[in-house]
Amino acid sequence: MTENPSPPIEGIEEWLELVDQALQGLHHRLDGCIASISAQLEDSPADQTGLSNLATELVRLEDCNRMVCLLPHDAVAGEETLILDDVLNDVLAIHRYLHDARELEMTIAPSSFVEPVRVERWAVVRVLALLLADAKRLATQTETSVRATTEANDSCVCVELQVGEPPVTETPSPSRGPYAALLAETFGGKVDRRAGIVELRLPTLKSGRAEV
Repeated sequence: MTENPSPPIEGIEEWLELVDQALQGLHHRLDGCIASISAQLEDSPADQTGLSNLATELVRLEDCNRMVCLLPHDAVAGEETLILDDVLNDVLAIHRYLHDARELEMTIAPSSFVEPVRVERWAVVRVLALLLADAKRLATQTETSVRATTEANDSCVCVELQVGEPPVTETPSPSRGPYAALLAETFGGKVDRRAGIVELRLPTLKSGRAEV
């Protein structure tokens, strides 16, 4: 059995910076959650309304835990069969904790069906989180929005992040280096950047089986 290559380190500072921003957002969220839970326990009656409010705050804590679990390099889990629309939801869960461009308008175009892929979740989450950060940074600079679209055929799945409608003329660029593109290559993906668009393409599970 061939081991997956270690994640490249060139440009990894961009990812570490995003993690730092997410943890800062987590800090603010936890402060609010803990203060609200303390108030609920001290002041709210043990009736239906009080218990419902407490349950709502505890769900917010679960969301904090979910976000933190998405950040590490999880080499133990290995490759999984994934639907990229679900992975995109994980990426958005991280981005909800980033204060930069939180008010930016973002649209997700629903897909009726997307072919599954087989890849390590942490790796594709990391790539898409960085590409979304690039798209959002350009959208903020050009005062426009971001649209995410997932498309697929039998051989390839593509997540496209479009800045502006129609797309702006500038290209979404990485802030530090080629880390996202290099990491994508380790699982057979390819990052493409052009005017107003950055996208990730990777082979479907079906195409991988056909090659065996």
